[in-house]
Amino acid sequence: MTKVVISFFCFIFIITLLIPEAIWSQKADATVVDFKVQALYRAAMLTWKTKDGLKSPVAVQIFRADTFEEGPYQEVETVSLTPGKKTYEYVDKSMGAESKYYYKLVIKETNESFGPIPTRPYFSPPATQLLPLFQSGSSS
Repeated sequence: MTKVVISFFCFIFIITLLIPEAIWSQKADATVVDFKVQALYRAAMLTWKTKDGLKSPVAVQIFRADTFEEGPYQEVETVSLTPGKKTYEYVDKSMGAESKYYYKLVIKETNESFGPIPTRPYFSPPATQLLPLFQSGSSS
């Protein structure tokens, strides 16, 4: 009996070495594609798209880390993804200091994670174009 058990475990071990993708790659296609973060004046705009075939609504948690890519991450917002809608946008206006921020998206139902993506918002006002001064002169 012991030989049968040992033989069985050896067989399973060899199969997992020879065909690992058949055993371990049960992960479905990514829900979110094309995740981007754009720096704005004292804010950041996050945009992403979903793949076709979203069958039911899912929640996406937006996380932000201040300064370090490793974290700690704080949840900023939760957005609901709905079937039929493919493009999403979120503007984070809760920046505290001038530093680098990192953003991640996490699908709440599956714990699928996207990112982190770094950004550094602008903290000086946008440049304005100077108007020419009035010229003194008479029109007589």
